[in-house]
Amino acid sequence: MAGVLLAGAGCSGASSSGSQAAGDDLPQPSAFPAMESAASRSLPIDPYLLTNDQADRLDAARRTLVERCMNRFGITYRPPDPVTPFRPRTRTQYRYGVTDPADAARYGFAPPGSPRTPPRPPSPPASPSGEAGVVLTGTDDPKAKPGSGAAKGGQRVNGRTVPAGGCLGEARAALRTDGAEAGGDAPVADRINAESFEKARRDPRVAAVLARWADCMKRRGFPSYGDPLQAGADPAWRTPEPSAKEREAAAADARCKKEHNVVGVWFTVDAAYQRQEIERNAKELAAVKAELAARQERAGGALGELPPAP
Repeated sequence: MAGVLLAGAGCSGASSSGSQAAGDDLPQPSAFPAMESAASRSLPIDPYLLTNDQADRLDAARRTLVERCMNRFGITYRPPDPVTPFRPRTRTQYRYGVTDPADAARYGFAPPGSPRTPPRPPSPPASPSGEAGVVLTGTDDPKAKPGSGAAKGGQRVNGRTVPAGGCLGEARAALRTDGAEAGGDAPVADRINAESFEKARRDPRVAAVLARWADCMKRRGFPSYGDPLQAGADPAWRTPEPSAKEREAAAADARCKKEHNVVGVWFTVDAAYQRQEIERNAKELAAVKAELAARQERAGGALGELPPAP
């Protein structure tokens, strides 16, 4: 479980591809900034990715638009409350695993508030049936994905024409978002964020400090881990409560990271790979940043917020 958090806390799991080393102008790792944690640090790709607050705001706008659309058809409908999974406070809080020895000694590899075992996927909320279902989804065809392009709409309900995709599709179009929720991150930004993590992990500068980390763990009695991802992903930790052995291993992980400045080196090289890709994709990312701002403006309009004063 903890390995999923480590690999996924700051990246999406997209496949990575090889590229030339980044940051050749960086100093030697011995001169990299010392970091016990990267939680307060921003990565170069951050301005092109949704923050938690921005994602929540888009979701609130989507829910508001769906409810408003349903009301136009004389149907009282309140979208189900969102199910919010565990989210780190910042994108970098657990990107490189656990870093606080005291927290690790208490909670093990699972950050406080996170599920220790893979949670069961929530059951999809029951959709209204009959005409209400058609208005919501744009279709009564069980083979058509609700709210998708295959849900053509066009039905007449209570004297009104159902929009393409139903009220779900209308809300999505108003916010100009794709996917089941109120829009995710742009694929190019998501890819850069994911790939830089793995590229940095394999980079010789990071590999060198990870080797020293592994030696440190061996000296503390944990010889089987090649890097922190393996330590956090040990199947032995998939228990409802952290065992004494897990807490000991997690604390050792955090202490060895600090001793060899693993976070400082990994973050610095990670950021260098991101800057390299941002430069390569500058035009596409400029459009992404503009669209992020436009989406937030559209969300504010849906939520009835006043525009900022000129």
